[in-house]
Amino acid sequence: MSDQKELRSLETSLQSLWEKARRVSETLLQMKESNQILRGRVAELEQSERQLRETLMGKEKDLERLRHEVAKLQLNGSEAFTKEEKEALKAKIKEMIAKINARL
Repeated sequence: MSDQKELRSLETSLQSLWEKARRVSETLLQMKESNQILRGRVAELEQSERQLRETLMGKEKDLERLRHEVAKLQLNGSEAFTKEEKEALKAKIKEMIAKINARL
């Protein structure tokens, strides 16, 4: 009888161990799936960041070009712009700066 008790105890222990191994395996699969999803999301965010940086660089170039044009006109002493045009240009520059800041 002692052998049967030991055998039952061993079977119970093996079943318990098997159940724990199954749960660990399920958890591992879930973690792998989550990891794969997260890696995909990271790739999406990195691509989005690259696109935003490219857009920002383009806006910064436009802004620098406009500043250069304004400075050039001011150095020439030319009154090429009316007061209204100057205000419109200032507003456009402020708008571009706000867009750039919003993207940062």
